[in-house]
Amino acid sequence: MHIRPAHPSEAGIVAGLLSGAAEKLRQQGQPLWAAEHVSEDAVAPQVRRGMYHLAFDGEVPVGVFRFQLEDHAFWPDIADGTSAFVHSLAVSPHRQGQELAQVLLRHACALARQQGRGVLRLDCVSGRPKLRAIYERFGLRLHSQKTMGSCVFDRFALEL
Repeated sequence: MHIRPAHPSEAGIVAGLLSGAAEKLRQQGQPLWAAEHVSEDAVAPQVRRGMYHLAFDGEVPVGVFRFQLEDHAFWPDIADGTSAFVHSLAVSPHRQGQELAQVLLRHACALARQQGRGVLRLDCVSGRPKLRAIYERFGLRLHSQKTMGSCVFDRFALEL
């Protein structure tokens, strides 16, 4: 398994992984991302900026996440330069349950350390106990909740 930044030409791969994970959740009655938010057009600008990282098993893409050094929308209370942020972490539906989320999170921690950041932060929609368990098993701890519009998000942090 290897993880690297997605190339600009790989926006379709990023969108495919995100869409596949979102569709599986929708089928389970737990919708997460709307199709228009994980489409190739939606993710392409962030892919071009080098924010998405892809995990490959051989030549097969199996996971993805977005890595940011700022997140004023979800974490406006955090001082700039102190933390790194993960969003849109997804594992290919046929590879879920194989601890790949842990592999992706370890890589995100390494990226954060390389950037001199002391904390890895992420968020998820509240009321997702399976997702929360994945994060907590990795060592992330619930930091707080944030309400945005009509949605409540659980915010997690891991001291590096």
